[in-house]
Amino acid sequence: MFDKSYKAAALMRKSGSLAAVLLAGAVLAGCQSISTTDVALTDQDYRKRHPILIAEQPEVMDIPVAMKATELTPDINRAIYRFVNAYRASGTGFMNIQVPAGSANEVAALTAARAVKKVVQRSGVAPGHIRVTPYQVDNKAWVAPVRLSFLKVKAVAPECGIWPEDLGKPDTDKQYFNFGCAQQQNLAAMVQNPSDLITPREMTPADGEQRSRVIDIYRKGGDPSAAIPMQPNLNDL
Repeated sequence: MFDKSYKAAALMRKSGSLAAVLLAGAVLAGCQSISTTDVALTDQDYRKRHPILIAEQPEVMDIPVAMKATELTPDINRAIYRFVNAYRASGTGFMNIQVPAGSANEVAALTAARAVKKVVQRSGVAPGHIRVTPYQVDNKAWVAPVRLSFLKVKAVAPECGIWPEDLGKPDTDKQYFNFGCAQQQNLAAMVQNPSDLITPREMTPADGEQRSRVIDIYRKGGDPSAAIPMQPNLNDL
């Protein structure tokens, strides 16, 4: 009786050890991460899947023209000045003035285009950098605008909302395809100088005079921030 009980206990110990080994193996298998060779870099880096590109894209301003318009309104004149300032600041190539052909307001649009060209020239654009071209309007009843445009270097991100895989059946730990796309779109829209995405700007030289002024105020127990010029509030201008 004693021998049978001893053998049974030994068998249970062996079975328990084997079960523990199998359980440990299962746990290790479950925790094992996928090798970097199994998942491509583009699956783990949204910047690779949705790269921000630097490209020339058109900036367009449509100027409405009434059927019997003879001159530009002051508001339109100011809008043209602002548009031309943007061209002079960051535009490339020509300032294009496109005139509708075949529209209901074709004659008035031609007169408006001449006035637009004069405003563009007064804004500082040389005549050699202004190009006037027609664009065809298919509907003769349509009142078409005069179109100003120029090319501008922009940061451009790819289109979002692409879901090539079923998210309900994940088979790897890679990111889903659309992950990070909206962030790239927002970054491309917010960046003021697209070249900053290619290489950082050089640091400006230190202002020794301003530094000495701040240190002197600090030594006298004053507030150093008072020596830093404040930016004007645009609402007060």
